[in-house]
Amino acid sequence: MIQIYSPENKDYEHNGDMTLMPEEAEIHVILNGEWTATIEHPIDDEGRWKYITDNAVVKMPSFNGEQLFRVKNKEKKDSGVSVDLTPVFLDAKNDCFLADIRPTDKNGQEALDLMTAPNARYTAKSDIKTVSTAYYQTMNLIEAINGNNDNSFVNRWGGEIIYDNYTVTINERAGGDYGVQVLYGKNIVKDGFSESIDMTDVVTRIVPKSYNGYMIEGEEPWIDSPLIEKYPTVHYRVMTFEDVKMREDAGEDDEENGVTICDTQEQLETALRKKCEEQFESGADKPKVTIKANMELLQNTELYEDVKDLEKISLGDTAHCNHSKLDIKSDARAIELKWDAIRNKLTSVTLGEFQYNFLSDVSSVMSRVDRAIRSDGTLIGQQIQGIINGVQAQMRAQSSIAKKQEVRAILFEDLDPDSTTFGAMCLGTLGFEIAGERTEDGKGWKWSTFGTGKGFYADFIVAGTMLADRIKGGTLELGGEDNGNGIARVMDATGKEIVRLDKGGVYAIGSYVCENVGGLNRRTEIKSGSIMFSKRDKSNPIFIERSGDAIVVRYGGTFEDATDSHTLMRIFSDAIYFDTDKIGPGGVAGKTGRAVFSDGTYMDFENGFLMGGTTKEGEI
Repeated sequence: MIQIYSPENKDYEHNGDMTLMPEEAEIHVILNGEWTATIEHPIDDEGRWKYITDNAVVKMPSFNGEQLFRVKNKEKKDSGVSVDLTPVFLDAKNDCFLADIRPTDKNGQEALDLMTAPNARYTAKSDIKTVSTAYYQTMNLIEAINGNNDNSFVNRWGGEIIYDNYTVTINERAGGDYGVQVLYGKNIVKDGFSESIDMTDVVTRIVPKSYNGYMIEGEEPWIDSPLIEKYPTVHYRVMTFEDVKMREDAGEDDEENGVTICDTQEQLETALRKKCEEQFESGADKPKVTIKANMELLQNTELYEDVKDLEKISLGDTAHCNHSKLDIKSDARAIELKWDAIRNKLTSVTLGEFQYNFLSDVSSVMSRVDRAIRSDGTLIGQQIQGIINGVQAQMRAQSSIAKKQEVRAILFEDLDPDSTTFGAMCLGTLGFEIAGERTEDGKGWKWSTFGTGKGFYADFIVAGTMLADRIKGGTLELGGEDNGNGIARVMDATGKEIVRLDKGGVYAIGSYVCENVGGLNRRTEIKSGSIMFSKRDKSNPIFIERSGDAIVVRYGGTFEDATDSHTLMRIFSDAIYFDTDKIGPGGVAGKTGRAVFSDGTYMDFENGFLMGGTTKEGEI
C-alpha cells in the first residue's frame, strides 16, 4: 500500500491522509550515492491526486521495508501527476545544522551521536570501530556525512550508507553474502542484460623486482597465477615491490616500518613470491566486470535462469559471478537497485566493484585462523589482523550448512523482535555463533560471538575473572571520557590500590623502577615522592626529593632514612645553596682561601665562591 501524508501530518505510525493508486512508483538507490523515487499518478475520479502537494510525505514499500519519501517536485499534466521524491532523512540538509561539532578521537557511533545531536528527530547507527577526528562548522548533517570534503564522515571513518526513514545506518559495509549466483559471458544479446568485461589490467604472470632491482634468478624469473590456464594468452606484468630489500639496502627504521629485509637470495625470492601471491589473492588475475540486469525484461528469456537469484539481492549484497567460458568465479556487489513499490519487487540491479573474496575458500581461511593460535592457546600478535573476519567467514560457512544439512549443524532462532528470547544461535561441528541483532536489511543475523576448538571470539566480552596471560598483541585502550574505556589498577598485599592508570595518567603510591639491562650499570627508582639514581645493586645512591620548602639533592642513605646521607644541594624559591666540599667547573674543585693584593685589600673564597673581603671603600 502506498499512502500520502499532508505536510502537517507527522503521525507516520498510523494511516496517512489518503491511499494513492499510482500507475508507476519506482525507487532508485545507489550505494553511497543518490536515493530518489518517482511516482506517476493518474487524474482519478476519487481525487486522490489532489493530495499530492508540495512537501507531502509518501510511505511506500522499498527493498528495506516501508520507507518515507518527501515530495520535492511535481508536475501536473492532462494525463496525470509526475512526482520526484527523496528519503525523509535528507530533510536534514535543511533541518539539522551543525554550527560547531567536533568529534575528537571517537568511533563511528560516538561521532554520529554528536553529529545528530542538534536535531533529535534524526538518529544514526554504526558498527565502525575506527577512531578518528573531524570538525564540522556551519554545515548541514548531510554534507557532514557524505559531502565532497575531506572532513566528511565517510572520508574520515569510512562506511556504507543505508537510509531508513529518520535513521541512517553507516556500517563498515552494507548488505551481506547470501549465496546469490550469477552466470555471465554467454555473448547472448538480450534487452535488459548487459555486461562489461575489462581485461586491461588482468595479470596472470608477474615478473617481480625488489628495491634496487633484484629479481628471481634463473630462466623463469616470474610467478604464475593459478588461473593462467583459464586465459588463451599469458598476461605479463613487471611489478616492483619497494618494501622488499636486501640487508645492504635497508634503512635504519625499515624493519620497524614493515619492510621485508632479506639476507640471502633465497630469502629475497621467497619474499617476492609471497608478494605475487598476495596480488593474485586480491584479484589481479581476474577481469573487472560490470553487470546490469533488468529483471522485468529478462523474466521470460533464456537468460533468466542465469540471473534469477538476483531477485532476492539487496543493496550492498555480494553476488558470486561465474564466467561461462573462462570458468572464473569473481565476486561483485549490488551497487545500484531499482525497486517497484507497487508490486514490491526488484526490477533492476547493477553489480560492480569486483574483488576476490576469501569466503569462497573456507579451508584457507580456517588455516589462517589456526596459524594465529599457538599450541598453548596464546595468540601471535602479528597475525591478529583480519582474524575476526576469518572467524566470521568460517562461521558463515557453518551457518549455510545449518540451513541445509541439519546433521552437521543446527540453527536456533527467534525472529520476533518483541520476544524475550529474540536472537539466534548456530551450533555445529566447527563451533558455535551467537547473535542478538538482525542485519540492517533483515535478511540475516549479526553474528558477534564465536567459539571454535581453538578459542572464543566476541565483539564484547564480560567475564567474572579472566587470566591476563591470555591477552597478547593488539592495543589495550583505557581512560577516555569519564573513564568510559575503563582503568587499570595494581593492588598491594592488603588489597590497597597502589597504582592506577586512567584518563588523568599514571598515579602510583608504590615504587617505579627503570633499570638498564645492557652494558650501562644504572638504575632509577621513584618512590614516596623521591627519585633515586644508583647502580643496579642500589649502591652509590643519589636522591632528589622535597624536604620542607626546598628541593634537596643528597648522596647516600635510603628512601626511608637519610641519617647516613650527605646533602649536596638545596633549591629554594629564591635561593640555591651548595652544601658539598667540592664545587667547580670541568671536574676541578674550586679553591678556598684569601687572595691578598699589594694595596692591602683582599677577597675571601670558599669552594671557588667569593664570600667576602675588603676594598679601599670598605668591606665587600
